[in-house]
Amino acid sequence: MLILAIILAFILGLVQFFSEQIVNTCGKYYTHVLSFSAGISVTYLFVDLFPAFSINAVETNQFLFVTVLIGFIFIHLIEKYVYQHSKDDSIDDRLEGLNQFTSVFYHVVLGVVIFDFSEKSIIKALLLFVPIVIFTGVSTLPVRRHSSSLIRFFVSLSTLVGVIVAWVLFDYIQGFILSGLIGFVIGGLLFSVIRHSIPHGKKGKPLFFVIGVLVYTPIVLWTLLL
Repeated sequence: MLILAIILAFILGLVQFFSEQIVNTCGKYYTHVLSFSAGISVTYLFVDLFPAFSINAVETNQFLFVTVLIGFIFIHLIEKYVYQHSKDDSIDDRLEGLNQFTSVFYHVVLGVVIFDFSEKSIIKALLLFVPIVIFTGVSTLPVRRHSSSLIRFFVSLSTLVGVIVAWVLFDYIQGFILSGLIGFVIGGLLFSVIRHSIPHGKKGKPLFFVIGVLVYTPIVLWTLLL
């Protein structure tokens, strides 16, 4: 359903554009929201998204599992490079460009996946959208950004671009390519959740993490029974 995919991509773009303001609005409750987001994301990954992907990979081509690894490594290497080459928690134009390119690329792929899920089922699309939009809203980079509003605006359109690309080329990317893109999204999301959404050490609110798990698990299980 193209309209649904466009609406979801538009909302995600807005959240992405105003992510810093959202984080600031959370204030002292930021860690609570982040932990809750982690619970929802982990639940969706391990109860719905990865099992469904695994079944498809086993039935079609087990080399698809490599795409999960590629997504994980891709996000890790880019972020590590940006982080290690930043000075005083800031990044220069070159590193900023690399970071924005990574964000655009990942969200274009995400847009393709959102369109695919929207075509299959409204529920399937919404299950993906909820953890993605919450995670996008409360996630922050380990370095401060200095992008202009115009650049951030165009970056925030990347998910919508992915939806349009999928709509135009959908007949040509079904099968192995589309499954590979889903695997890439899984790998990137898995790294991002582990690296940023689950607070390390003494940080975080375990209770809110558990609440996120307890809230989303029955929802996901219920949709599997439909």
